[in-house]
Amino acid sequence: MANIGIIGAGTWGTALALLLHNNGHRITIWSALEDEITQLKQTHEHRNLPGVALPEELFFTADLGEAMDKKEVLVLAVPSVFVRPTAKRMGEFCRDGQIIVNVAKGIEENTLMTLSQIIEDELPIADVAVLSGPSHAEEVSRGIPTTCVVGAHSKKRRSTSRICL
Repeated sequence: MANIGIIGAGTWGTALALLLHNNGHRITIWSALEDEITQLKQTHEHRNLPGVALPEELFFTADLGEAMDKKEVLVLAVPSVFVRPTAKRMGEFCRDGQIIVNVAKGIEENTLMTLSQIIEDELPIADVAVLSGPSHAEEVSRGIPTTCVVGAHSKKRRSTSRICL
């Protein structure tokens, strides 16, 4: 059982949190939006994933430090335009060798950097991996089989990410 922080409470982050919880991991979900955290705590349902119940054991927070503290893996699940500012905010709490799995897709408009390059730029002490695939939050949240692949620079990151997902 791993202690995992999901950084981003959108549909993809929430679906992955549910999957990881169902695989036996302890999950903390963070959002920069206090209202979103309040709604998730009260209803245990994401408004864009209707009918998908979120377990009481999921922990929701708007405190980024709390979401990152003592986490073996962080899943960065914010929209691509928020990857750089979120990674900057994470710098205060990131520890050397912290595993961060980026699950967003895209490139930065002004620099044409990939999202993993942005994370590595902002958090050079982190070990960054990328999860991608032809999958959707709606499928994953309902347990419908789908495909994903994880890529990283080293086997250490690949093997750790595979265990957690």
